[in-house]
Amino acid sequence: MSRSRAIASVSFRAPQNQIERLDLLAKRQRRDRTQLIGEAIDQYLELQDVHLARIDEGIKADERGEYASEQEVEAEFARWRKL
Repeated sequence: MSRSRAIASVSFRAPQNQIERLDLLAKRQRRDRTQLIGEAIDQYLELQDVHLARIDEGIKADERGEYASEQEVEAEFARWRKL
């Protein structure tokens, strides 16, 4: 049995060019604007959950006194510069 989700209506303002791009994408995907906006909101919320979880992990590591040494930080920066 599937659960029904309560639906709420939300109104917001967006630049005309964003709405036009959204509508074009919806047409190309044979979906409607509401589906795309809902998907975008879901993706944004998931991303924020990941970011906040990583921040919380960093705070807990700090509280435990777990720090990277200056040499470890420099090595990591050097590794990223090579990419």
